[in-house]
Amino acid sequence: MARNTKRELLEAAARVATNKGIQSLTLEAVAKEAGISKGGLFYHFKTKEDLLLAMVEAFVEVTENRLPRPDDPDAAPGAWPRGFLEACLTKEDAAVGSYSRLSVAVMAAVANDKALLKPLSDRQPDWRAALNDSGIPPVTAHIVRLAADGLWINEILSIPILSDEEREDVIAELRRMTHSNEKREDNSHV
Repeated sequence: MARNTKRELLEAAARVATNKGIQSLTLEAVAKEAGISKGGLFYHFKTKEDLLLAMVEAFVEVTENRLPRPDDPDAAPGAWPRGFLEACLTKEDAAVGSYSRLSVAVMAAVANDKALLKPLSDRQPDWRAALNDSGIPPVTAHIVRLAADGLWINEILSIPILSDEEREDVIAELRRMTHSNEKREDNSHV
């Protein structure tokens, strides 16, 4: 199997950020963690900012890879918010390795530099439109999306807000909500 150096570097960066703190995330530390020369790292990322931005872009890509295309005529009602929920529950991804670790690293990175949120912010109008047009009441779709975000944040911060059983019950209810195909006249767009 061919080596995926970019993935290895993203995984190494996430490990450095989560194990040693975002302040320890240097190109030298990432190269060392990945077992790659600095020249090999520079081939993929010229600056620390390039690396951090790639981490945010990978985070967005992992999410979007789990979502149906908004223009897919075969998508069942509620497929988009259901896909978003599943993306938020993802632990591992073939492209980036530990999605949980990448999530923690991304949160730490954007806490220090809000400009890194641009790839995520740029997707919000399309995601909002997909939720509004998902075939279930838009308010329900947005509630599912916001709850999924909350479950994701709860997971990566390891805050024991819910017991395992409560968490599974909440996830089951959110999945059920995405199968509702009642359209409401009011609240047609959020």
